[in-house]
Amino acid sequence: MPSKLKIPWLALALVAVGLLTWGLDVVYTLRWNPELQFFKQAYQLKVKWAERLTREKRDKVLIYGGSSSLFSIDTGRLFERANIPAVNFAFAAGIGASVLTQAAVEQVRPGDTLIVALEPVLLTDSLEPPGMGVQFSFITGHTRWFARPTVGTNSVPWVSALLALRPGGYHTLTMLGKVIRGGSLYRYEAADLHPDGFTQTDVRVPDYQPGWHSGRLPPGSRAFLQALREWCTANQVQVYYLLPWSYSTPEVTAEFRRLNARLLGEISAYIPVLADPRLGAYEVKEHFADSGFHLNLEGAAIRTDELAELLKSRRVWTEAELRALAGP
Repeated sequence: MPSKLKIPWLALALVAVGLLTWGLDVVYTLRWNPELQFFKQAYQLKVKWAERLTREKRDKVLIYGGSSSLFSIDTGRLFERANIPAVNFAFAAGIGASVLTQAAVEQVRPGDTLIVALEPVLLTDSLEPPGMGVQFSFITGHTRWFARPTVGTNSVPWVSALLALRPGGYHTLTMLGKVIRGGSLYRYEAADLHPDGFTQTDVRVPDYQPGWHSGRLPPGSRAFLQALREWCTANQVQVYYLLPWSYSTPEVTAEFRRLNARLLGEISAYIPVLADPRLGAYEVKEHFADSGFHLNLEGAAIRTDELAELLKSRRVWTEAELRALAGP
């Protein structure tokens, strides 16, 4: 007699548990993750503001990048003080350069100006969309940002994307700790968002560090910047790179600025770089909030007013100037 077929119940049970766990992870990520919910609200607000400017003004300035721009550029002030219609379309550096760029280019129109304010580390490291970038794409309803990117070729396979819909061990432990302590589940909230996309926080930390980076663009970033420049040219959009500010102590400012100038020299081969004389180093500690990249309201006002002058003049660094600033 033929032997009875043995059903691998243990294996099936393990598969079922795995699928159930993944399903719960997906629900948490897309419905309850407080960080993603905050940035979903921020995205909706910024799109609304960008669409309003498109309707009301012929041209607009759209500034995008990570949280260094989110907390440092008051685009409402740009309009009120300098009559420059602008939207702060920055989010979090953890979303990654590729997804941040795909989201931004969808909001510009012919005649607009796109300000690329990506943190240096986003350009000196891998451009592959990280987990948060995939999650942000899902939660805003734009999976094409990682699956079929408009600029560049940094796509993510669907299997990898679906597996990325997990909070991760560090996030899980952090949330459990916050629940146990009974505190706020996320540092920022919707009330911190301004209608134009600018964001502020009352949180302060005592110590900051400069935003060091390698100072070199890898081949993938060079190709990415070239593709972005070509896309902007084809779509009649002016594009500039703007180096984010970072806290710097007087002891290292000269070295930090030389490093930044070296990187800007490489970026300028693909995208014009606005000639900010501070070269990304700002030494006034009292003007920072909860990070060495996040300016408080007073610091953001200074940053914004200086940016207004740059936007009016459109002065950019020459390659010779940046070589001299970078030193030997």
